[in-house]
Amino acid sequence: MTLQSQDIRTALTVRIVDTVAGLDALRPAWQALEARDPEATIFLTWDWMARAFRANPYRWSVLVAEAPDRPGTALCILPLKYRTHWSRSRDEFHTELEAGGRLLWSEYTGFLCHPEREAEALQAVTDHLAAMPWMRFSMRYVAQNRRCRLFTDAFEARGFGVKYKSYRINGNKTDNLVCPQVDLPEDFDSFLAGQLSANRRQKYNRLKRDHLDSGALHITTAGDADFDAALEVLLDLWQRRWRDQKGAETAERVAGNYRDVLRAAQEIGAAYLPVLWKGERPLGALGHVVDRRNGVVHFIAGGRDPQAEDKGIGQLLHVHSIEWAIGQGLICYDFGHGNEAYKYSYGATDQAVLYFEIRRRAYEPSLAFDFLCAGEALRRIEEFLTRGSTDKALKACAQLSRVLS
Repeated sequence: MTLQSQDIRTALTVRIVDTVAGLDALRPAWQALEARDPEATIFLTWDWMARAFRANPYRWSVLVAEAPDRPGTALCILPLKYRTHWSRSRDEFHTELEAGGRLLWSEYTGFLCHPEREAEALQAVTDHLAAMPWMRFSMRYVAQNRRCRLFTDAFEARGFGVKYKSYRINGNKTDNLVCPQVDLPEDFDSFLAGQLSANRRQKYNRLKRDHLDSGALHITTAGDADFDAALEVLLDLWQRRWRDQKGAETAERVAGNYRDVLRAAQEIGAAYLPVLWKGERPLGALGHVVDRRNGVVHFIAGGRDPQAEDKGIGQLLHVHSIEWAIGQGLICYDFGHGNEAYKYSYGATDQAVLYFEIRRRAYEPSLAFDFLCAGEALRRIEEFLTRGSTDKALKACAQLSRVLS
């Protein structure tokens, strides 16, 4: 499906891409924009998003703003994820939108924009998006404050409800909208001397001498041939650590998300996965996504053997990863979401990200549900019937009939 809208003020066109063929055709323009955008991350690249979209048919679309006099040149790209929500208050399906990168659990989301046309391109995308059928739109983990404000201000001006939200986990102890990051110097000795406390530095040097230099423990790095095996080691260690606390079903689901992220990174040559061993027994492992263009190593997941008596497993692995990153000429070690205390012992400082929600204030039946979600709606109707909720199923069928007519 391809829809077009014309914004009179900006003279930009906006189209929707929601097929694999359209995504493939968009690749040159997408990659040209990501190369030009100073706020682009690896999680907004075509290579990354194409993997998310191919694995999730009929759950995504991409809004593309273009200038009519510059065919094939994208000025703004907004990847979207679709969610089908059953409204109990209205007994009908509603379409909800999120950042498309969350289909692959991306650490960061946001907008790709031409730096010289940012404001007008975002305005055109906003105008088009406001006319599309959905009831709620949210974006989480956006490290683009200016673009967020331009986007949400435009929706507020149109009468939509806008709310910036907090997001805390672990019994409200952890702020998941804070991402501690370590600025990396040019050499590892400078990191040890300048960004670790004297006490922490002494502990690390003792751990390294007693465990790594002595040969009691050793660290390997997963390559193409053994990546899947190393990934399963990491995920097994992670689940052993968290299964009892989170429950087996939740732990398995979250581990599956990590598997998808790190495999996608490996497919595009952007994974780094060190494993700490005691002989043939794995004690711990870390999984990273490496954004070489921006010089950032993103820590995604870590696991350690909860039965291991060896101390400093996490510290040995993180400092090893930081040393590797410095040797690669990278400039930032990103600990990801959450302001857990241990991250600051490596000299991390906070990077704030945003989470906002936009809602329609007025209900309009024609703008409540997008036909792209019909397949998911039919699956939900089947669930209603299986559970004996025939009244819900009938109301849902009536809604789909109206949408199709």
